[in-house]
Amino acid sequence: MSELEKQNGDAGQKLSPRVQGYVQQLCRDPRYLLIGKIERFGRELISFVEGCTIISATGEVRGQALINAEYEVRGRPDGERPYEAESLVDYYLSARGRKSLPLGDGDLRPLREESWQYYVRRNFAFLLEEYGRARDDAEHNLAIWDLVEQSEASEDAKWTYLRWWPWIERDRAMAQALWSLKQGRAEDAATELYRAQRSIEQYGERYGVSYAREAGEGKSLCAQMREHIVGLVEILREEGLPVSMEVQLDEAAARGDEEEVERLRREMIRRAVGD
Repeated sequence: MSELEKQNGDAGQKLSPRVQGYVQQLCRDPRYLLIGKIERFGRELISFVEGCTIISATGEVRGQALINAEYEVRGRPDGERPYEAESLVDYYLSARGRKSLPLGDGDLRPLREESWQYYVRRNFAFLLEEYGRARDDAEHNLAIWDLVEQSEASEDAKWTYLRWWPWIERDRAMAQALWSLKQGRAEDAATELYRAQRSIEQYGERYGVSYAREAGEGKSLCAQMREHIVGLVEILREEGLPVSMEVQLDEAAARGDEEEVERLRREMIRRAVGD
């Protein structure tokens, strides 16, 4: 086991090639080609190639280019320390604890740029099967979501970021579930995937009008992300993933089995207290 695996908590049971393939299919971004992890002067880096479009000063497309780039494994991916903080999220959360720090439309752009870096790196973490890191980078972007939601920016400006919550939550939940599976905690994984499906459904109901304007007759982002989680659950069920107690409770309630509903509720409370 490498030191990185120990720090990240990703060592443990191996996932099947089918599960790995499904997750990598969802998380591979064609704009970025992962080369691998390297070490330089004591720093761990992720090396990759980025596909870029070359645009002239007048806005005309001049061609395509492949650019070699690197991301830090720890901290902010580009290695920058905005305002001497680990990231913009850390800076804003620290500043907000000291005083009121309103965020307007102009403040959202650097937050979105930071979010993009963490999105790309969490995709690399999925490809490298480092699910603890993928979860942490998704949680970072959920913290950005929280800052944006509470900001004083216009609703239109906020929506350009808030709309992506289902995608971030899908990744966070999948990463957490896969990490749990590698630790041999299958029931925790089943519960995590169940809760994510329900959370995304509720988010879709909350912002149904906004998503409907974007999707037209097509599927909303919430529907797509939920389907991705369902697809993972189906594969894992074939490989022995237990049915979560929450699903069992829903099924018992649907068929009117009050005795089973009560039994499951008592068991869920017992486990929660025991944890």
